[in-house]
Amino acid sequence: MAAQTDGQVWQAEDLHALADLLADLPPGATPVDQLDQLEALQRVKSAVAAAQVVVAATFADAGDSEDVPVRGRRRPPRAMSIGAEVALATMASPHAGERRVLLSRRLRDHLPLTLAALARGELTEERAFAIAREVAHLTPEQRREVDADLAPRLAGLGDVRLRQAVRRSCLTHAAESETRRHARARAERRVTSRRLDDGTGQLIATLPLEVLAAVRAALDTAAATARTEGDARTAGQVRADTLAARITGDETVTEPVPVRVNLVIGVESLLGEGTEPGLVLGEGFLPAALCTAWVRRASAAAKATLRRLFVTPADRALVAMESTSRRFDGLLAELLDLRDGGTCRTTGCNAPIRHHDHVTRVAEGGPTEAGNGQGLCERCNYLKESPGWTSWVADPGDTRLHEVHGVTEHLRITRSTSPPLPGGPAGTVGYSPLELRLASNYTLAS
Repeated sequence: MAAQTDGQVWQAEDLHALADLLADLPPGATPVDQLDQLEALQRVKSAVAAAQVVVAATFADAGDSEDVPVRGRRRPPRAMSIGAEVALATMASPHAGERRVLLSRRLRDHLPLTLAALARGELTEERAFAIAREVAHLTPEQRREVDADLAPRLAGLGDVRLRQAVRRSCLTHAAESETRRHARARAERRVTSRRLDDGTGQLIATLPLEVLAAVRAALDTAAATARTEGDARTAGQVRADTLAARITGDETVTEPVPVRVNLVIGVESLLGEGTEPGLVLGEGFLPAALCTAWVRRASAAAKATLRRLFVTPADRALVAMESTSRRFDGLLAELLDLRDGGTCRTTGCNAPIRHHDHVTRVAEGGPTEAGNGQGLCERCNYLKESPGWTSWVADPGDTRLHEVHGVTEHLRITRSTSPPLPGGPAGTVGYSPLELRLASNYTLAS
């Protein structure tokens, strides 16, 4: 990839040298100089982002035009392979790489004035991409009208005002499209959930505005009533508890709920001597004490089953399993989910595991065993079948962390290693074999 100035093409080595120079840039002598440097560096960041837009779009065009042979298998969409390679180059997830290609093409082809403002430093990369996302539902002609309308007003707009300006311009130049968009969004009302990293989660409901207003009013009323009655809970706690109670129909929202737990936890944490967190599949890493208390509380109410899984002391890798079936299913599939932490193994991808994949294909002699298996999301599993892509297990073994290497169509190297699971020697107590044998039979009962 190269940049061009006065007829001279900058090769990748020149750009790396420029990055090295900027990395060692000393701060200015005075506060004024330092602010001038910050302003100039922000201009450089925006110009670099604009250059990346053009390079990514050009690379995608070239990739679309290449005639890649197909080996008799179902061919994934070409955009998946292109986006994945862009993701590797920009340290992003495959989905984010595909989105970057799409938005880059939109900026280059339909929003040239916005792209020029980015190159001049009047926009950040995030704001330029935000504009490209906001006009996704418009036709190319309508996008150019919005681009021309926004161009004189882009400089100096913050995130909120920029979004308001884009929405107003879209409503002005594409009234019919906006009407259809609003109707479609109301028809696609839904509820989603998202796990947070502190043992809680978010429930997100996408509703028509008038329904949202009614829900909010009901929760505010419940919070106000609780406050007048001397309830010790905060207003936020009352709203959350009221929502959960009205959805489930169970007013005793603090009672244990049925739970089946796959808990991967170190021996030291079970014995109460370690602080290594436990891994609860589907929830992520949680403090050891919270894992213990959670399962103990549900067990006391006879509402929990527990499967404990132990790891090798040296590398914290789960023991292997194999199957005579062609598919990864049953306990073997569950082991892959646990070993890979429930998250797609592709570098940069944060999607949950949906497919259990043979690293080396069955048709090429790949066995159905843990060493030849990996957890992938649906997108990355299809991407793996793109022409020119290949992968293999590096240095397999039952006592080491599972590692997969690969090469993309354009010879980019990929590498993924299963995450180290709880337990292991780091920061732990050295127990005797007898203690470890006793711990293997230890339960979470008090």
